[in-house]
Amino acid sequence: MHRGSSQFTRSFFCFILVFIYASAYGQKAPEQLVVSGTVLLKDKAAPDNKALLASLKTTWKLKADSINFGEKTLVFNTIAGATVMVAYLEYPIAPDELGAAARLSWLWKTAAEETSKHQAQVVISVIGSANHSLDLHKIFTQTAAAVLEVTRSPGIYMDGQYLLLSAGYYAAAARNMVQNQSIPLYCWVYFGRPGSGNGFTYGLTEFGLPEMEIVNAAHAEAEVHAVLYDASMAVVKYGTLLKDGQTLSTEEGGKFVVHLTQGTYLEDKKVLKLDY
Repeated sequence: MHRGSSQFTRSFFCFILVFIYASAYGQKAPEQLVVSGTVLLKDKAAPDNKALLASLKTTWKLKADSINFGEKTLVFNTIAGATVMVAYLEYPIAPDELGAAARLSWLWKTAAEETSKHQAQVVISVIGSANHSLDLHKIFTQTAAAVLEVTRSPGIYMDGQYLLLSAGYYAAAARNMVQNQSIPLYCWVYFGRPGSGNGFTYGLTEFGLPEMEIVNAAHAEAEVHAVLYDASMAVVKYGTLLKDGQTLSTEEGGKFVVHLTQGTYLEDKKVLKLDY
């Protein structure tokens, strides 16, 4: 399948989930968010839904209500008024689509090799109020980690952010989130590291927030990345929507004036550029 068909398939499942949600609540809520991603499978074995539900409850501390499942799908409701759909697709993601994400995946250097032979996929979609975006992302992570636990998977792909993460890294981050209430930001937001004092985010818009950039800073790449990470964590954790000219304060004591302007790396978006 080519990239357009693959994206259409995941969009179709998101549409179905929206329909289910609307039917359950009588009408479509005015502001909904769908958090979606894909668990890659090493073989064509669909996840066992009973084992998946047990994993969700026992390991990942996510209670599922109003459960409805078939041979290849599982739909349930959970906290924050969220509805979750887990759908097994017995074919892989298109190589060109996954290859593009693999080339960007600095957190998983062997991503291209390890994902090239995946045989099938499990699409996870979580829908709920956009006002609860952080909760919806946490629910997605718990569900994805449960799918990893009951399947053979090399990793997880989130096409909206071009994020490709290994199964081991993702499961560890999810476990830390559940046990220590941490925020696994690398599981949700891609951090571009083009070097030469530059950096950008890709994924903050999923939280209703503008992306961020640092351009031509007189600092090392690692420092630029650390500032962007801390700044992103600050706005995601508290849902802070900054305006042009405001000062962003991080929990590490950093203070940075931000400017809302056209993106340098994300040319089609208005971004917050940090003075650094």
